[in-house]
Parts: sequence; structure tokens; C-alpha cells
Amino acid sequence: MHIPLVKKACVILTLSLGLAACGGEKGGSSESSPRVATDGINGSNGKDGVNGTDGKDGTNGSDGKDGSDGIDGQDGADGTDFFNLPVFNLVEADTQRIHDALAGKYKLANSTDKLTCETLVKMYIERIFKYNNNPQPNGGLPISAVLSINTNALAQARQLDALYKQDKGIGNRYLHCAPILLKDNYDTVDSPSTSASPSMLGHTAGKDSPSVIGLRKAGAVILGKAQQDEFAFFTTGFSGRTLLVTNPYNTQQSPAGSSSGTGASIAANFALGGTGSDTCQSIRHPSSVGGLVGIRPSIGVVSRKGIFPLSHTRDTGGPMTRNVRDAALMLTAMASVPSAAEDANFAVDDPDTTLFTNSGKRPTTYLKYLDRSVYGMRGKKIGIIRQLGTNTNPTGAGTVQGALIENAVKVMRANGAEIYDVYLPNYTSRGAGSSHNEVNQYFKEFIRDGGKSPRKCLSSTLGATSPNNNGCVGLDGILETLRTGPRTAPFIALSATDDANATVTAAELAAIKAERDYATNVMDGNVPNTIRAYASGNSGPVIKDVKLDVMILSPGPDGGRTCDFGSTTQMGSIVAPVGVDSSVGVPRGMEIFVRRFDEGTGIGIAYDFEQVTQHRFPPNISPSPFYQSKPIDLAAIGEFNTRIRSLINFSSMTAPQNYSQLDALRAFQYVTGREPGQ
Repeated sequence: MHIPLVKKACVILTLSLGLAACGGEKGGSSESSPRVATDGINGSNGKDGVNGTDGKDGTNGSDGKDGSDGIDGQDGADGTDFFNLPVFNLVEADTQRIHDALAGKYKLANSTDKLTCETLVKMYIERIFKYNNNPQPNGGLPISAVLSINTNALAQARQLDALYKQDKGIGNRYLHCAPILLKDNYDTVDSPSTSASPSMLGHTAGKDSPSVIGLRKAGAVILGKAQQDEFAFFTTGFSGRTLLVTNPYNTQQSPAGSSSGTGASIAANFALGGTGSDTCQSIRHPSSVGGLVGIRPSIGVVSRKGIFPLSHTRDTGGPMTRNVRDAALMLTAMASVPSAAEDANFAVDDPDTTLFTNSGKRPTTYLKYLDRSVYGMRGKKIGIIRQLGTNTNPTGAGTVQGALIENAVKVMRANGAEIYDVYLPNYTSRGAGSSHNEVNQYFKEFIRDGGKSPRKCLSSTLGATSPNNNGCVGLDGILETLRTGPRTAPFIALSATDDANATVTAAELAAIKAERDYATNVMDGNVPNTIRAYASGNSGPVIKDVKLDVMILSPGPDGGRTCDFGSTTQMGSIVAPVGVDSSVGVPRGMEIFVRRFDEGTGIGIAYDFEQVTQHRFPPNISPSPFYQSKPIDLAAIGEFNTRIRSLINFSSMTAPQNYSQLDALRAFQYVTGREPGQ
């Protein structure tokens, strides 16, 4: 993006928008070095606004039990002196803090009432109103991460309040009243899923995707849809529906993508958690630059049904949160198996889910991996990937990213992990299938399950003879509408030239399996000369008979293209923050790569590392100086959604790479209905 420097942006905003100062919410430290607690137990004392509130072991709850007991504060706080209670703070709130507040262990500012689910949802919606569309002093552009707010969110919250009263607590709803923003390619019955494309406006499912079914059953509130790169083709926060999504830590920086809106939203505290979909880094990289925990699970852990596809052999959904505990809770919900009544075609539409279900390895909860004494860093054998095919810098060696990962390695060693250097010279990226065929198959299932959409296929012309054509003619095809963004249109056309009849071949699947077997055999110590003694990339002596628990690499392109590794092998990864690039003020993370279906091992290591280092900090953002408090109701939600939708016309005027502060000021008029400076 061709944008002036931050100081110049600050001056422009101060003069044009009347901002009193270039400050906002207080962010965290911009240190690039981890804060090490060498005993691996006490973390960083649970600093307020980060991951804990009472200083007990730096955990995410108020009972200091590391979250492993799954008890979320439903016992209440009877007899507690109200005036001595801590004040509930929405910024950096997690599930534990929310459940404690619902139980009366926190008080609301300027109120004698306990928190209710409806109040919480209104607080998040108002925060979106205040911050989402305001040009930020830290770069001059708005965050623009939220695409729409679910008009059913308040009703969901009231239903959960009734259940809370009936059950005298959260019951078995471990995500009770957790407001969740979904990437805009997740099917939901109560809000459209447009893949951030004007061509898909009005596309509303007859059934929730299985992962959304799981979230609702666990008690989550579907707060709305987050922006994404249109049809997930890009990694820059660009779509044809609204403005460019930016990084809330520095709006001159990319939020990464394609789950750009989810990453920016959760980083900016617009919801408790969100969902992403990852074909090649689309959960991992936004999590890294948003200071988030992101899980790209192994293919088969989370059903791909009801998520608009890009490449079926690579795509998977997963959670993005501000801490590991919430990610574990969300993964538990998203990976749950719906009943036949909820989804009769669950296994038929995504047969890979049966590989995990029938393996006996699907855990009832991923919370059990938060027991640091069992699943933490101590005693774990961790490999740092030094070569991945032709890439000799897969950790970002020689860059800020590489330096931060090296510091993370020091933390892991200091806390009892055994560290090795790992080389995978024979790795090759693999793909399979036809995106044209997979998009048409998605529409076939969507229509069968009662979905309503103006589209039926990718192209009514180029796929006219396909058995999966779905009766698609004329403007039923996405390509034929000419309503995709100008940057997206060539990619839609290219996908439409794929053979609409082509399915994944046995040879393609065999090649993918061979790459997965290669990675697994390296981790098992069965490939000669691939594991060496840790020498920080300087090729120490070869080590034999070592079975690695996980491997570490960069979750973004800083050291070259690394995203294909998990996507090709269909194995899982957990991203955890490792610090911040102080030159731009943007966080960075590491990717903890696990064996297929072994997400629990990565979660345990990530949780222990998180508690020791406490790298997560909120961005320094400012609310709109023109925001006026109003009732948070359906009318206010409708007005927000209408203004965002009106940006379709505006977004087509300016190419994303040329988006400037002047464009931000013009967009400000569209969204707020005000002249800048009023």
C-alpha cells in the first residue's frame, strides 16, 4: 500500500477528523525479546488485560487451575462484597473472565448489575460501532474487519440468559455466551455468507455448516461475519464488498489473509473468537500478525462441509482466539460430530472426517491438554525446521521473524524442552482436484440442503456439460455476473477454465500421502541424516533414534513460502505469538507443526509457552470521535450493515494497492454519513 508514514497520518487525522490526540487504548510492550520464566510454572503473574486477572500462575481463569478442569465459574460469588469486586473489562476478555463475570465475580463499570449475555453482546456490538470504521492514528486507515452483524445475535443472547437462569450456571455449554465472528465463507441459516463477493449477495444457507452447529451447541453466540479476501484468493485483506482490511496494530501493515477480517477483528477485541479457513496460511499468517492463537487442524478434524471451497484437499476451517485455552474450547466445538438429525450428510459430504472419528483419537475435549505438568514443554522433543525442500530459511532466519523464533527456542530449552535441527530436503508441494468441480459440488450440496442463492455454479458457460452443473444457466454462474471485484475476476475466470468434471485422482491422493508419510517418518526418526543436534541452523552432528513431538517453522512468508507444508501433508499446526516486530509494531508468531490428528500435543506446548512468555498484547486503537451512544438494537444493527453494504460501490473506485488516507476520509463519509471534521 502506498501510504505516508505514521506521523504524517496522525497529523492528517488530527486536522481532518478532529482527533484530540494520536493515542487510543493502551497497547502492550513492544519488546522483541521473550520474558522468560525458567521454572516453566508461574508465567508472568497474570497481568491485567493480558491473559489473567489474579496473578495465579498467569492462567486465563480466576482460579489458577490452568483451565484444565473445565469449570468456568458457574458456582457464583455469593456473599462477595460488591464494591470490592474487580471491574469487568471487555478488552482482552476470554471465556473464563466472561463466565466469572456472569457468575458475579466481576462488577460492571457504572452499574450495580451483574453481567448478562445480552449485555455482553451489546458491549461487543458497540465496540464494533466505535472502532471498526474509524481511521486509526497508527496508520491513517480504518480497520474495516467486520462485514456484518447478525441480526439474530441479541435474540441468541436472551435465549442463553434464560438457559443460564434455568441451569443456575453455564451447564454443559462450555462456550456459553462466547461471541464469535465467522469468516464470510461459513454457511449459517441466520445470515448470508458471501465469501466477500458482490456476486454472492443473498447467499443464505438452509443448514449451518457442521462447525457452526458445534459452536452453537457449545453455547456460542454467532455475532456476525468477518471480512475476508474475496473467494479467499488473496492474502492482503482485499474484497469486492468493502474497504481494504488493515492490521489494527498498524493500519499501514497487512492483516494477512485470506482470513483477514477474522484476524483483525479478534486482535482488535471485536469478539471473543473467530473462525478462519486455511488453504495455504489463511489461518496461520493472520494469527501471526494479529498476536493470536490460530489452529489449522489436520484435514478430517473439522468438517469442510458448508465452507465455500478453494482447494478441497487443502482447505480446512479452524479457530482464531487471543489465548490457547479459548482456541482449545473452540476446536472442541468445531470438531464435534453433529447428530444425524442435525446433519444427515455429515460423513458423506466430507468423508475425511470419518478417518478421525473412526480412529478413536477424537478427544471429547481439548482442554485436557492444558495440564502443563503432562503436556507442557518439559521433556518434549522439538525440531526446528532448517530446510523445507528448496527453502533453507523456513523459520525466517536472518529476519525479525527468524530472530523471534530463535528467542522462542531459547525459552523452550530453558523450560525443559529438547531442541533439534530438522532437515526435509525431499519435500515437494502437492495439490489435487479441480476448483471448478469443487465449487459446483458445494452448490449442489447447498441447494440440496435448502439453501437460497442467486448463484448455482462457478460458470454456466464453461461448465455447461458438467453433471454438477445444478441447472446453472446465464447469470446463475458467478463468472457470468461480472460482479466479482476487478482484482478477483481474472482468478474466477482461471478457475472456470478448470475441468468442471475433474475429480481428485488416486495418483494425486497417493502423492499427498507420500509427502505426509515423509514428514511423519522424519518426525519418527526413520529418515537418515534429517535430525541433527541443535546448533541454531549451523548443522550439528546427526542424531539417531529421536522421535520428535512437534516441529517449528514460520507461519508466514517471512522466510519463504512455508504454508504448503501443512496444506500438502494435511497435518495440523498451532500458531502462538513469539513477540513483536518493534520496527512496525506488529506481532509475530511461530507455527507448531504436529502429526496428523495430534493437535493436542501442539496445544499443550503452545499453552505452556504462552503462560511462560505472555506475549499477547492489545493494539493501540482509537474510537471514532463522532460516535454517539445509542440503543444497541435491531435498528442500529441494520444501519451498520446497510452502511457497510453501501461500500460495495466505493470499493470498486479504488484499487487496493492504491488505497490512501484520502480514500479513508471519503470512506468515512460513506460509513458515518458525516463530513470529516464535523
